[in-house]
Amino acid sequence: MSIYAIGDVQGCFDELLHLLDLIEFNEHTDQLWFTGDLVNRGDKSLETLRFVKNLGAAAVTVLGNHDIHLLVTAIFPEKIK
Repeated sequence: MSIYAIGDVQGCFDELLHLLDLIEFNEHTDQLWFTGDLVNRGDKSLETLRFVKNLGAAAVTVLGNHDIHLLVTAIFPEKIK
């Protein structure tokens, strides 16, 4: 079992998949630790979130500032200017 730490995916879903191919990630035996900012700059933030969620126990996530901003915007849209 290997554990990999990945930070600042920023919604760059295609690049994430390419990285996982390079390291030969196996969701049945390996684990990914995402160290914040799954969303933002890339155009595939939703795909990134869905992919990470579907990894289940193979993924551990820590919220980054962009992730927190997304949550605040979704919960309190009237507070965002």
